[in-house]
Parts: sequence; structure tokens; C-alpha cells
Amino acid sequence: MKNLYYAWWADSIIRIKHYNPQMKDWKIRVFNLNTFLNSLNLCVIVIWLKYLDILTIPVLKIDFFPGDLLDKALIYMIEFASPFIILNYFLIFHKDKYKKIISQYEGEKMNIAFPYAIISVALFAITVIAYAVFWD
Repeated sequence: MKNLYYAWWADSIIRIKHYNPQMKDWKIRVFNLNTFLNSLNLCVIVIWLKYLDILTIPVLKIDFFPGDLLDKALIYMIEFASPFIILNYFLIFHKDKYKKIISQYEGEKMNIAFPYAIISVALFAITVIAYAVFWD
């Protein structure tokens, strides 16, 4: 069985190149989208671990910008997105590894990327709503 992580990336890259053949910045777009989806999933896991009293991760406190919104966005980027920025870069784009991944999965019929995106966003929305209504 081939690696599901690489199959998901291959499907994402193949689809964005297929549906947007003239797009010049497809690498950064697919990288940002997939990193964002990974970070949402990590956030969901952390919320559920906190709710079930399995693990409580200390919350980072930053008061750098005026107001709260930018500080919270920066905290989210540091805590949840930065691990995946590093991981996705070195596993997919470093030394053009994506070319090998695409060639490995190109002939297969896959439908992974879009369902993964929908499920990730829906699970995050349900978790945040449940957290706001029932917990804390």
C-alpha cells in the first residue's frame, strides 16, 4: 500500500494543475491550502485531548499587536501551522520531491484531496461549535 500522505499530496497537485493549467503560483497555493488543512486537524486533536483530560498543552501568550485578533492569528500560526510548514516543505517541495511523488501516483484514479478538505473543515467547525456551546 502506498503512503496515504503522499497520495493526498499527489492528488492535490494533480488536481490544481489540471483545473488551473495557466496558474504560475500553484506550488504556494497548494502548499498553503494543505498546510492550513493539516493545522485545522491538529487543532481539532488538541481540543479533543484537552476536553477528554488526556493532555493539556499550555497556551502561548503573545501581546505584540494592538487588539486581540492579530495576536491570536500569530499564536495559531506558531502553534498549529509552523510544524506543518516545516514538515510539508521538507517532505514534498525540498529538492523538487513533488515531481517524484506525482510520477508515482499519476496513473492512479484518486479522489482524496477534495473529500479530505471538506471533512477537515467540517470536523473543525463541529468541534469549535461544540467547544463554544458545551465546554469551557
